[in-house]
Amino acid sequence: MTALRPILLSVPHASLFVPKELRGMLKIDDKELLRNIDLFTDRLYDLEGYYKVIGNICRMCVDVNRAPDDFSREYDMGNDGVAVNTTYYGNPVYKKPPSEKLMDAIVAAYHTPYHAQIDKLMPKVKFLFDCHSYLPRGPQVKRDAGVKRPDFNLGNRRFSTSPREHMVFARDFFTKRNYTVGVNVPYIGGYIVAHHCHRRRIPGSFVPGMQIEINQALYMDHATLEPLDGKIEEMRALLQEFVDAFYGEFRTSL
Repeated sequence: MTALRPILLSVPHASLFVPKELRGMLKIDDKELLRNIDLFTDRLYDLEGYYKVIGNICRMCVDVNRAPDDFSREYDMGNDGVAVNTTYYGNPVYKKPPSEKLMDAIVAAYHTPYHAQIDKLMPKVKFLFDCHSYLPRGPQVKRDAGVKRPDFNLGNRRFSTSPREHMVFARDFFTKRNYTVGVNVPYIGGYIVAHHCHRRRIPGSFVPGMQIEINQALYMDHATLEPLDGKIEEMRALLQEFVDAFYGEFRTSL
């Protein structure tokens, strides 16, 4: 068996699974859930030769890319917390928000294990890509509402989770292939890279890392929520080429 290369792919938002404790409380249907997850990212980032951690809960129930104590009802932009109360389109997720006790239990059951998996792999890896997709235009609840988004967004929390040379290489890889790229725009990276990554590797604890977003218009039809013919395979091949090239460039310095 070929040894895995020391890069971790975190794919937190691909799942549609809703725990039974929350299912009856939802005000939105499965189609709206699909519109609010990183649809097909489990396939897009199914790259060969690397470690992977895949989320197993719908991000509309628990967002593992937020801090576990970041409860949304404590501030106005409620859609951004670990307990998500508002969809991208401004619609309430629940008929009545779950109790704090219930959400504590759900966070413990799904959020904590996701990060424990990453922590367990830290001694084996030297870089982390947190892998996402995003809507073609900023939704109404975001600061970039209505704005056309780039093909790719690379976020390293304004260069605190990876050094400039990593970001420049990643940016140039995509721009040389005629894709548009936002660097820390519209997203700088969330809790996953903030919690597990540092611009200088601390063996066993922190590794450099960045969040990567792919524009959903590159591979799916938003009216039908179906993949465009052959585009998932094409984008997966591009992402495989990218991570392979990144590892080839930095393998001796990670």
